[in-house]
Amino acid sequence: MVLKSRFLTRVLLLLVASQLGRAETTLPAAPRTSAYVSPLGRLEFLVKAAEKALEAEDEDKAASICDEAEALVADWSEEARTKVDVAPLLERLQAVEDDLEGEEEVTDPNELSPTEEVVVLKGQDLKTEMELVKTAEAGVEYDLAIDLNDKVLSWVHSFTHDKRGFMERSLARASRYLPMVRQVFAEEGIPQDLAYLALIESGYTNKARSTASAVGMWQFIRSTGRMFGLYGNAWVEERQDPVKATRAAARYLKSLYLRDKDWYLALASYNAGPGTTDKASNGTGSRNYWDMQRSRYLRTETKHYVPKFCAAVLVGRNPERYGLKFQPEAPYTYETVQVDRMTSLAVLSRLSETPLEQLRELNPELLRGSTPPGAYQLRVPPGTSMATARVLANLPASQRLDFTSYKIRRKDTLARVASRFKLSPDDLLTANNMTLAQFKVGRTIQVPPPPLTPIDDQDLVSSGRQKAIPLERTPAIPATVADATSLPREKVEAPVELAARPSREASVKAAARKVEAPKAKFHTVKRGETLFSISERYGLEISDLRKWNKLKKGKIQAGQKLRLSRS
Repeated sequence: MVLKSRFLTRVLLLLVASQLGRAETTLPAAPRTSAYVSPLGRLEFLVKAAEKALEAEDEDKAASICDEAEALVADWSEEARTKVDVAPLLERLQAVEDDLEGEEEVTDPNELSPTEEVVVLKGQDLKTEMELVKTAEAGVEYDLAIDLNDKVLSWVHSFTHDKRGFMERSLARASRYLPMVRQVFAEEGIPQDLAYLALIESGYTNKARSTASAVGMWQFIRSTGRMFGLYGNAWVEERQDPVKATRAAARYLKSLYLRDKDWYLALASYNAGPGTTDKASNGTGSRNYWDMQRSRYLRTETKHYVPKFCAAVLVGRNPERYGLKFQPEAPYTYETVQVDRMTSLAVLSRLSETPLEQLRELNPELLRGSTPPGAYQLRVPPGTSMATARVLANLPASQRLDFTSYKIRRKDTLARVASRFKLSPDDLLTANNMTLAQFKVGRTIQVPPPPLTPIDDQDLVSSGRQKAIPLERTPAIPATVADATSLPREKVEAPVELAARPSREASVKAAARKVEAPKAKFHTVKRGETLFSISERYGLEISDLRKWNKLKKGKIQAGQKLRLSRS
């Protein structure tokens, strides 16, 4: 009887193994040290296997193993994830995933670290540097007061000597964006010399990411970005968009100036937050930045921030007078094309004969190499908008995406699969034009490629756009200047984008969408529209549209009339 029982057990185990063997992924077998492997044991095994695969440069295998590990821990609680035996494994898993995603485009911390100190010049060295700077700035008019003290002059010396390479590379990138930044700052009524703030923030790098998760050329953290209309989800990260982020930075700086009534304090608040400058003001009894700078109430980073900025303006306005040499880049110019549904950039590049890298550079906010679900204003090289529009008009929906296929397996849930591919559940359904009821075992769905840059997990559960903070008009700065646009120094160059910008690029005004959304009561669904695109158009939540129209399965069709309000 015992032998027969063992035989039956082996037969059952073989049947189970054969079923598991049909899985599409070729993952390593689980350790066979016992009949049952705990979830923790399985996680440890998968992490080791992923590390080994990465070591062997088998990235596909490592990615598949990481997918299984992510699915395994998808529904673990935060308490379980932070346990002493789990947290190190998750950190190792994250390290493998980071290696697979590739290095992020960040400003080299060894070149311009936020907390780095500079050797302060004294005596004859200080006098010599002062003479050099005064000679270099002869005849130059600034629209922002630039103090010349030992702190500023020391940073000028550093930028033209030990950090010379950083400055030359950053100014080369800046030459691409400065015409656009000056135009936006002039439109917003703030000093155009503030354009050099991006130089010390990111070296004019759109995909720069700090250790504090500040992102983009203007280094917005997620919460501040949302306050000024920069949105992010599984498809786009508007903090990486140079035009939208520049507009947000101008409005943020303007709001800080209206609050502090002093540009140096506004800059310190941009770096450390308004609360920090308030505490420093209370502690010193002064509203003068340099009094605060000499106190113990500001961090080292903020103490160097304004002197660094002043030095960046002095050197950036006249780099050749300081002996800096670099090759200027072509200006950031483009035209826009309306893309009516999700389309891969690789497909568009191939059919329109536009270099893929050029499309990516013009649209750095796109995270996955495709436009998001619904309508999208895509930037294309100047002179190619008509040809691109013709390609889109003749491109069938079935040929627009180069996504990979994934077959839904047993124990797969919508949340688990979405988490594995860094999507929200709604995003996954929308990308496949399907409902929750259609998410069934055996069905093949399309999943986008992994993001080129990290996605903030909070953006996958975002409740939508926030209303931007309304701002008053900034007073003329300085008093002798009537308006930033009347400055005698440099003509504000308008990028080609103006010709195709009837609403000053409506997408820049992200936070105003809910306020400016059409006040219609009903919407008739047009061909190709989804709940996502309709919710974006009217500034509504998908969940509200489903509830108001009793769309239990979330499915809509052309010609259907949708209610756009509760009653």
